[in-house]
Amino acid sequence: MKKNYTLAIALLFVTLAVSAQKLIYSNDFEKGLGGATIVGNGQVVAVQSDGFGSVFYNAVTSQAIRTNYLLLPDSILGQVQRTNSYQLSIGFWVNVGSATNYRYTPLFSAYGAAPAIVPPATTTSNTWPMMVLQGRLLGQVNCAGWTDLTATENVKGVNVEDETWLGDAAWHYYTATFDTLSVKVYVDGVVKNSWVPAVANGNTVKGLFTNGADLKYICLGGNQAWGWGDNDAAFMYDDLAIYSNVLTAAQITAIIKAKVPVTDIKRPISETNSVLLGEEFFNTSGAKVGVGSDYNRIKSGIYIKKSTYSDGTVKSTKIVKMIE
Repeated sequence: MKKNYTLAIALLFVTLAVSAQKLIYSNDFEKGLGGATIVGNGQVVAVQSDGFGSVFYNAVTSQAIRTNYLLLPDSILGQVQRTNSYQLSIGFWVNVGSATNYRYTPLFSAYGAAPAIVPPATTTSNTWPMMVLQGRLLGQVNCAGWTDLTATENVKGVNVEDETWLGDAAWHYYTATFDTLSVKVYVDGVVKNSWVPAVANGNTVKGLFTNGADLKYICLGGNQAWGWGDNDAAFMYDDLAIYSNVLTAAQITAIIKAKVPVTDIKRPISETNSVLLGEEFFNTSGAKVGVGSDYNRIKSGIYIKKSTYSDGTVKSTKIVKMIE
């Protein structure tokens, strides 16, 4: 079992001026694949990193092109479309694992169908509609409109193109946010690239929201775009979450800080004398949800459960409720 979180630094008792997170799909891999399917030689494995337990290891035995990834439920981006929010956020923890030669490899991708061989080609390729987010902090969208998220669309006039942030073998939190006017990529809560698609030149990501349901083949950890010859890298992933709203920097920071693990806040619980007095549930922004300890009255999503014991101990544990 994994992931106890300290309330002291998880902002659970701090009022944050942030909007509610509208979670569409999440999985921390503690209870398996969560409706996803492994393509290739990936596995759910246990790791020893503090705050992590079961994670998805993308390519356990070997790397290959458009071969190893986690295929997510095909309705996710259709659900985002149906909310009419015209916003999308994708966040997850990622670790380099045993990956090599991963400069161009995708972290996340979505297509209308599985990769296929189209004669006269002899190897698989993808086509549009598509969306891809690469480890080098760039991306591309071609779904009822398109943009290559070029340097001219970057608010700084230049793209940060860098995969070395993965090279320290530590866990990092990656986030991509979309609305009709902007796209941002964060690493560990810091904006690395921010684009404003050049609508006047026909560039747009709006199709993600009007035609998101067309993107049914949704992949974590690979399945490179077009016919590009880049391996699905042997990364490890955890705590995938997809939202129908744009996460703010404050929300992303709260998610990251909530990952800091502890055994408990005060002292170890006495196995013989301590009695559970009550439980409360908080979202990752620190807002209390539900009524008292009534787990059945909270919606599906990611929460921090605060447990209070008779010896004065207070413990916090991350939970994921998959079904309401």
